[in-house]
Amino acid sequence: MKRGIILLMFALAFSSLVSAEIIFTEEPKEVYNLGDTIKIPVTIKALSDISGSFEMNLLCNGHDINFYKNGFTLSHGDEEKLNPSLVLSKDIINEITGKCKIKASIIGEEPQLTKEFKISKTIDLEITTGEIEFTPGETIFLEGHATKENNNDVEGFVSFLMSKNGEEKEYLETISNGFFKINISLEEETKAGEYKIRLNAYERDFLGQTTNEGSIEYSVFVKQVPTSLEIVFEEENVKPGTNLRVKTILHDQTGEKIVGSLNKIKILNEDDFVLEQAEKKTDEFLEFPIFYRESPSKWSVVASYGELESESEFNIIENKDINIEIINKTLKITNVGNVLYNESVLVKIGDESLKIDVLLDLDEEQKYLLNAPDGEYSVEVMAEGKNHIQESVMLTGRSIDIKKSGGVVSLVNYPIVWIFIIAIFG
Repeated sequence: MKRGIILLMFALAFSSLVSAEIIFTEEPKEVYNLGDTIKIPVTIKALSDISGSFEMNLLCNGHDINFYKNGFTLSHGDEEKLNPSLVLSKDIINEITGKCKIKASIIGEEPQLTKEFKISKTIDLEITTGEIEFTPGETIFLEGHATKENNNDVEGFVSFLMSKNGEEKEYLETISNGFFKINISLEEETKAGEYKIRLNAYERDFLGQTTNEGSIEYSVFVKQVPTSLEIVFEEENVKPGTNLRVKTILHDQTGEKIVGSLNKIKILNEDDFVLEQAEKKTDEFLEFPIFYRESPSKWSVVASYGELESESEFNIIENKDINIEIINKTLKITNVGNVLYNESVLVKIGDESLKIDVLLDLDEEQKYLLNAPDGEYSVEVMAEGKNHIQESVMLTGRSIDIKKSGGVVSLVNYPIVWIFIIAIFG
């Protein structure tokens, strides 16, 4: 008897707790993006006479947001169909994303939950056409497709950000039905090198706030284009007996160097006769020896790379120089410069200084006999303000003086003289 009463009490209590049943006639999709509308149609079936309040809440990552609430009255056996919907806008759910459920409940009774779904703000970008190497003045052309995580096409905007070494340029295009096209003309003076490209796709709501967004990054390269060829001399005034050192520098569209390119270099004398022709890499010196007797003149260098050509001049300067030797008691002076030598030379024997006038053509030499009372003397020879030689020499004679020995002899211009002398001795 007691057992039956207890069972009856449980039945009455259960019937008082469940007055209606909530049925989801359609479950949410697996993924939604911000801006989408979630429709959650339900049917309320009365299991007894009931009057109350029905509400629906969004449950996401600890957030519980009520988005629907309505009163109703049903008699036993009646049912009511409702079509609540939730717009995933920032003013309703802020920026909540992640795994979520919808909770439907009649106040005072056990709630019902939908299956789990995802709220996303992700846009996936795909580049369908496009090159990665460009020349200045060329047009960057890109085509692509933008899709939200819910597989719907994007209706929004795409920004094209091109950056290098902290410098940035940004361009904006629209996305329609998920497709976008970008055409950007590079300036003629665009610097060569690697550029980082970032595409940002996004949608905005009616308040102008960004909802869904996504990005993709990749690199493009701007080539160096030769625009000018420069000729650089280590010294523009070259002394005979030394080497001319010359190189070329190939400049690109912004004046930067293009290294390692092979170009042609020609060296021409004052009569435009080609003395040297060679191929040399840019920024590497070409050396050409200048004969010590080469007369003062103006020569030129012509360089070419492809259709680029450049010409520049350099000077072979006047070199007034002599070679001085003391052989026993003889002072020998030779013109080793590239011009007539007509100067005074100071000879100091012991404490006495003597001046001799020297007139020598190219490669000519003159000998002088040194005299002094018997003994060892310090002989110092100075020309044009600099000391050429200083030696200790044993001299003989009555007094200190200098006399020419024979005539002036040209070692190069009159070799037949030497042949004649050798023939006589033979």
